[in-house]
Amino acid sequence: MDNSSPEDLQKEISRLWEKVGAASGAASFDVAPASSMGTFNDVAWETVAMLKSQYRRQERRWAELLDAREAALRALKERQGLMETELAALRERARTDDERVMAEVLDVGSRLDAAQKALEAERSNHERERRELRELADAARESVAAEAARWREEERRWQKKEQQYLLDLKELQALSGRRQEESARAEDSSRRYSDSLKEAKAALEKTLAELLRERRVRQETEEERAKAVKKISEVEKHFEELSRIWEEERAQWRELWDRERSAWESQRLEFSAWEENLRREREAWHSEITVKDQAQVKFAEQLTRNLRDSSATSEKLVAVMGRIAQLENRPAGAAPPQPRPSRWRKAWPALALCCLFAALVLPLGRWFAAWTLKPLSIQNFALDNPTAMSAEGRLLWVSDWKGTLSVYDPQDLRSPARSASVVGIGAYRPVAVAVGREIFYTLDAAQARVVRHRPDDPGSVLYAKAAPGPAPAALAWDGKALWSYDAVNKTLYRHGADESNAKAYPLEGDVVPTVLQWIKGKLWLYDSRSRRLKAYLFANDAFTPLFSLDPEETVIGLAAAQGRPSSPEGAAGADEVFILAGPTAQRQGFSLVRYRCGRRIFTIF
Repeated sequence: MDNSSPEDLQKEISRLWEKVGAASGAASFDVAPASSMGTFNDVAWETVAMLKSQYRRQERRWAELLDAREAALRALKERQGLMETELAALRERARTDDERVMAEVLDVGSRLDAAQKALEAERSNHERERRELRELADAARESVAAEAARWREEERRWQKKEQQYLLDLKELQALSGRRQEESARAEDSSRRYSDSLKEAKAALEKTLAELLRERRVRQETEEERAKAVKKISEVEKHFEELSRIWEEERAQWRELWDRERSAWESQRLEFSAWEENLRREREAWHSEITVKDQAQVKFAEQLTRNLRDSSATSEKLVAVMGRIAQLENRPAGAAPPQPRPSRWRKAWPALALCCLFAALVLPLGRWFAAWTLKPLSIQNFALDNPTAMSAEGRLLWVSDWKGTLSVYDPQDLRSPARSASVVGIGAYRPVAVAVGREIFYTLDAAQARVVRHRPDDPGSVLYAKAAPGPAPAALAWDGKALWSYDAVNKTLYRHGADESNAKAYPLEGDVVPTVLQWIKGKLWLYDSRSRRLKAYLFANDAFTPLFSLDPEETVIGLAAAQGRPSSPEGAAGADEVFILAGPTAQRQGFSLVRYRCGRRIFTIF
């Protein structure tokens, strides 16, 4: 009976009912009361046995359902663990990919084409991983939907069984009612029937309690399924958030890529223009040098003639003086009468000397008043790709392409006295340094911005603001305000108090400054187009050229050799400066050259 179907149970109940009906008919005719009572007892015991077996069968079935539910929950938990593991692996892979992309972008100057290919490969990998994750999420969603459909089917099936149980209960209640009517005819049989009815009622109540417990279990299962669905939705939201973050980072990298590419393109065009202008200026310079050489030759010839004339005049003057001496030494008696001396004859030597001095004073004055650059000392400077230099008192601040700021003592260049690395502000490429009293600025070419640092700790950034132009190239501090030069706009800017607003100033000549420095009220700059060191005077909101010299070096940085750059008041005389020079044909590596710059009358000795 354990494996009986509902039809078999129905047949068994009908058979028992027929027995009970037959026993009832025999008892009504009083033919065999003892046998009728025995038959009725057998039917009652068989009914109880049937109910017990049915209860055990239901209990086993519910146990199987519980085991199936536990297995389904374990499978869902294992699947959830696998999904979390895959998400962690994907997150780690995305972080590793981000680091690799960052390293490739930082090296974009030398590996521009390789970075683009790596970015395309990374984008395809990301799309493939996103499709795989989406497929996994869709598979999980379909599995949960299938489980939900199966549980709904089980629920409908158990509802049908519950309805069948209720019908059976009603039939049993009707049967018990009839049994109660029959038990009213006989006291003894009614007592036995009442006991059997109590047992049947207890069995029915237990069955109802089991049904209620199963209903609660089903509700708990539904709640757990809802929690699982909610967890899957949270995982999908988290995946969408990761996708959004990745898209934002990719947009930022794409913007940085476009900015770098536009900067390199503008620099390439600028270099082409520089080469063309350099070729024209070299031709003009050669022609100018030829003209100056001819002028110098003419001047030397004129000077030689003047010297020859002055020598002849001196010889004549010596001869005249010797003759006069002979006449004076002649005896008085033999001396002929002397004529009265003339004043012009006495003044002739002095007049000749004055004419000679007047002929030489103008070219000598021009020669002594010309600006010259005299090297005083040269020291080897062991640096790795330096970009700029500035002075703070007697110390020199040097920046390199890696973003490191180092301070050196000019007396000992073997190792830096202090170094600082700027972190936490993204890509950072300092190409200029401006240092003053409680002031420290750098120019970041990677993101076209002016960065202000803490003077006591340059590694800490106070703030960073965008430069006035798209391609800033140089930076300088005059003691009161910050100045910068933009290579695209070809304009010199004077920044305001907060470095946000800037006033533009033009510079005479087609110059491209890569080094700026204020020294004693003069704006010094190195023109990378003509490869000359130039200085300007600033007055009435205008710059006036002062001199243009050839340092015969590739100037990377410029600093005052006698302390901090002065304010625009300035002073006359010679200036001593430090120049950070690049490698040349005569020497390898970088060098720190000390020059004395001024008019030749101050630098000749």
